[in-house]
Amino acid sequence: MDEKRLREELTNFGRRILESGLAVGPGGNISARCAEKMLISPSGLSFEEVSPEDYVAVDLGSGAVLSEGRPSSEVAMHRAIYLVREDVNAVVHVHPPFVIGVTSGGGSIEPMFPDFVALIKRVATLPYILPCTERLAQAVKEAVQNAEAVVLVNHGAITVGATLKEAFYRAQILEEAAKITTIARLFGSPRVLSQEEQEELLGLEAERYRQSVLKRT
Repeated sequence: MDEKRLREELTNFGRRILESGLAVGPGGNISARCAEKMLISPSGLSFEEVSPEDYVAVDLGSGAVLSEGRPSSEVAMHRAIYLVREDVNAVVHVHPPFVIGVTSGGGSIEPMFPDFVALIKRVATLPYILPCTERLAQAVKEAVQNAEAVVLVNHGAITVGATLKEAFYRAQILEEAAKITTIARLFGSPRVLSQEEQEELLGLEAERYRQSVLKRT
């Protein structure tokens, strides 16, 4: 995908993040790989204020800023993910209220419905680490090697994908899972899908097709 189109996609998905309630105000940040650099949302602005030209280019190898503007304060975290996951082309970092509420309250987010199993598969959880630090970037770098989503207790969540669409849908589904967990606990003990049930879902041709569609640019 050329840089102009990628900047337009970032702007589109940034606004969809706000519309979905996954972040408010200037919260959250997103990025996408563009050859040997990444384009990342600027610091201090709400997604509704950001235009395609505002996304900041950062060299993946050196970390040098290549364009006007100041990149998100979580730039080190985004860069760390791209360096350790060559299959990842997009990173979404949001502050979903139910995810934060469930995990900060001591709960966990488990697979209870098919979309979660098919599109997320693995979730890692990290304890609270001060945001915008190298310590957080390194912790996420380790966690994301074996997960498509990383929950940051008392902070938010990170989802990755081959495309912006895939990373965004994973963020939506993670928040939906947290809502379902909250409702299930009101009625009793949540029923989590067994490993056998999860494997059956992943073996469905329909699910494999859906996954392939999300990876198309």
